[in-house]
Amino acid sequence: ADAVAGSSGGGAPASAAPAPVRTSSVVQPVASYDQELLVAVRKFNLKPRDGVQYLQLRGFLSAEPGDIATFLHETKGLSKRKLGDYLGERGERHAELLSAYVRRFDFAGLSFVGAIRAFLSPFRLPGEAQKIDRIMCEFASHFVSQAPGVFSSADTAYVLGFSVIMLNTDAHSVQIKAKNRMSKADFVRNNRGIDSGADLPAELLSAVYDDIQTDEIRTGMSHDDMGEAELLEFFRQGSTFRKFNHARLAADRHHSCRLWVVADELRYQNLAARGKKEKAIPLGLIETVLLGPASEVFRRNGVRAESSDGAACFSLVCGGRTLDLQALTPEEYGIWTHYFQQVVERTKLEQHARRVALRGQPREAFVESATSVWWCEILPNWESASLEPRTQLLWWEGAPSAVRAQLWRIAIGEAAA
Repeated sequence: ADAVAGSSGGGAPASAAPAPVRTSSVVQPVASYDQELLVAVRKFNLKPRDGVQYLQLRGFLSAEPGDIATFLHETKGLSKRKLGDYLGERGERHAELLSAYVRRFDFAGLSFVGAIRAFLSPFRLPGEAQKIDRIMCEFASHFVSQAPGVFSSADTAYVLGFSVIMLNTDAHSVQIKAKNRMSKADFVRNNRGIDSGADLPAELLSAVYDDIQTDEIRTGMSHDDMGEAELLEFFRQGSTFRKFNHARLAADRHHSCRLWVVADELRYQNLAARGKKEKAIPLGLIETVLLGPASEVFRRNGVRAESSDGAACFSLVCGGRTLDLQALTPEEYGIWTHYFQQVVERTKLEQHARRVALRGQPREAFVESATSVWWCEILPNWESASLEPRTQLLWWEGAPSAVRAQLWRIAIGEAAA
């Protein structure tokens, strides 16, 4: 049976859930509730359904969505990433659980951005678009019910929520130059007509813009077992890996390589050869993480998952190529792969948020805004801008007719134009 049939949900590091009155249970617990809770949290952080079912089998938790939501909302130590994934699961029981969980937030008296901050603090939005949609739809519905008169419908809160996520990235990503950042006028224009065809009050959008500019909503990295400050220092210092060679005729299968993170860039350097310059990959270009020796490079070098040299291997997929690495310790493998998976999830979230926000605009406003971005920001800086996720999203939406000739000339060549 699905875990939510017995439990589900998300929660936030708040205070430990109060010990419930035990229900009749198949297994009679010997340990105290606090001891059983610690075991359940560890199980949840590996596989959420197992943690919930563990407490149910021990008689400390019922199968009612409301009880499960309360437990998950008030329990300390649950993985924010696992919690977000669990909240977004599909199915009728999961939907009931998500609704019960969201309704444990009190948004009364909060601004729209304040409500988003409160809502996103206990868990991390998952990377899967459908899960994000379920969670944000429930948030929008609950906010509108507690703030009547702010928006004409929950759809408005849903679209503006994604627009806020997009603005948050635009305002605080180091990959975006200051001159290219979204202005307040741009933000107001991008959100015209999203309130059932009407415009939201300019003062409301202005306040949203100022709030995000002043105080970033943290949607990125935090590790389940390490504090944020510890993680930042760990990634800044970097680790040494074995990097496997792409070249078929290379003298050695691999060489020592140091990886570290600076702002939103992954940097690496060959330690086996003097004078080798460091290389950099924007974190936003990492498309996926392959766990184990799953890439063609590992196969070509004879590395197999079942062999002793296949331990702690992983690959980062970037632009059709792979960076093929082997960590020197299981601990470093776990921390780095966990981090790269979060980076991929964050990139997917930002791309989806941008796509939803763009589609929420009237078509005329979108074309006007997109044309300006193409002419002023992308085409003059094509070599670097063509690799940005924003450019890919705008391309998918269709290039405005005013820029197509110049775009085809640059992207495909004079002959094709």
